[in-house]
Amino acid sequence: MYKAAFLLSAALAGCASAPGYRPPEVSVPAAFRETRDTIVQVPDTQTAVTATASWPDVGDTTLARLMKEVARANLDVRAAEARVLGARSARTEAAFDLAPTVTLGGGYTRQRLSAAAFPIGTGTFPDQDIWDGGFDASWELDLFGRVRRNVQAQGAFVAVTQEDLRDMQVSLTAELARAYFELRGAQEQLSVAQRNAENQRRTLLVTRQRLDAGRGTAFDTERAQAQLSFTLASIPPLESRVRQAQYQIGVLVGRPPAAVAAELDAVAPLPALPATLLVTSPDSVVRQRPDVAAAERQLAVERALVGSAKADYLPRISLGGSAGYSASSFDALGDRGTFRYAVGPIISWPALNLGRVKARVDVSRAREAEAQAQYNQTVLRALEEVESSLVRYRTTRARVERIQDAASASERAAELARLRFSSGVADFLQVLDAERTQLEAQDQLAQGRTEAATAYAALYKALGGNWPNETPTVGE
Repeated sequence: MYKAAFLLSAALAGCASAPGYRPPEVSVPAAFRETRDTIVQVPDTQTAVTATASWPDVGDTTLARLMKEVARANLDVRAAEARVLGARSARTEAAFDLAPTVTLGGGYTRQRLSAAAFPIGTGTFPDQDIWDGGFDASWELDLFGRVRRNVQAQGAFVAVTQEDLRDMQVSLTAELARAYFELRGAQEQLSVAQRNAENQRRTLLVTRQRLDAGRGTAFDTERAQAQLSFTLASIPPLESRVRQAQYQIGVLVGRPPAAVAAELDAVAPLPALPATLLVTSPDSVVRQRPDVAAAERQLAVERALVGSAKADYLPRISLGGSAGYSASSFDALGDRGTFRYAVGPIISWPALNLGRVKARVDVSRAREAEAQAQYNQTVLRALEEVESSLVRYRTTRARVERIQDAASASERAAELARLRFSSGVADFLQVLDAERTQLEAQDQLAQGRTEAATAYAALYKALGGNWPNETPTVGE
C-alpha cells in the first residue's frame, strides 16, 4: 500500500516536472547577402551596437527635435508604457502568492439554532448575539513549483511588454523619419516645379516677343503655353503631399496637426545620409530586434505556464489557521474564555479530476507550440526585412548618383537651348525638349533622394533600432 502510493507520487512528480528554460537557437546565415558597396558587415567585436530606439544623428536639428517629441509625447508610446506598468503590477501580485495570505475580519450575527439539529434537546433555543473579531491565514507550500512557475511566467511577460514598447518606439521613430523625409522630398519637388515654371514663363515671354516682332510663330507660343500649363498643374498635388506629411508628423508627435504644420512650412533640404554603414552579424542583428526578443520572451511565458499546469497533477499542501475572539456582547470581546484559534495543514489533490488537469496541460503545450512557431516565423521575417532593406538602401543611393549626373547635364542643355533659340540658331522644338528633359531629371532626382532617405528609415527599423557606429556623414 505505502509502496504503491510512493510509486504513484514519484510518477506524478515526473509528469509535473519541467526542464529549465533555454532560449531557442536562431538559425541564421553567417553573413547578410546584400552587404557590399555602401554597407559593410563587420564582426560584432569591432563595432559598438546601441540597443535602443534612438535615431542616429543625420545633422538635421528639426528632425532631432521631432524625434525627442515622438519618444516623449506620442500617445501609442504612452499606451505601451501603461501596459508595461500593468504587467509589472501583475508580476508583483503573482509573487505575493509565495507568501501567506492574512485576512482580518470582524462582524456581528444574531442567530437562533434549530432544535432539529440537536435531537436530545427539546423546546426552542433562545436568540443569541455573536460578536466576532480576528484573522484568517493560509499559505500554500509551493513544493512542486506551481506558484514559482506562475511568477516566472509573469516576469517573462513583463519582458514581452518592454520589448513591445521598444518595438513601438522603433516603429514610430522610423515612421516619423519616413514622414519627415517625404515632407522634405515633396518640398524639393515643389521647388523644382516652381523653378521650371519660372523658366518656362520666361521662354513663353520670348516666344511672344518674337511673335510680335514677326520672327516667331503662334505655334511656338501655344506649345510654350501648353508646357507651362502642364508644369503648373503638377504643383497642387505636390502642395497636397506637403500638407499631408505635415499633418502626419503632428499626429506622431502627439500635437494638433495644424499647429505642427505651421512649424514645418519653412523649406529645408533633405539631410545628408552616411556614405557607409556598418552592420553586425545576422545573429546579433536578429536577436536584438525587439519583435524577435518579444517573441522569445512570449515563448518563455508559455513554457513556464506549462510547468505550472503540470504541477496540478500533484497535491497542493497549504497551512491554514485562524485566531480571534467570539463573545455574546461587544464589551466581552477579549475577556477570558472568548479567545479561539484553529490551525492545521490542508491537502488537496484532484485525484478524480486528472482528466481535466491533462486537458489544461495539453492546452498549455499547444500554446507553447504556437509561440515556438511564431518565434521561428518572426526570425524569418526579420531576416527578410533586413536583406530587403539593405538592398533597397544600396540601390536607391546608386540611382541617386546616376540621376545627379543626368540632372546636371539636362540643366546645362536647357540653358544652351534657350541661348541658341534666342540667337536664332536653333528652333523652338529643341527648347521645349530640353526644358521637358530638365524638369523630368530634376523631379526624378528629388524623388530619388526621397526614396534613398526613406530607405534609410526602413533600414533603421529593420535593424530594430540597434544602430552600429557609422562613418562620418557626407553630403551627396
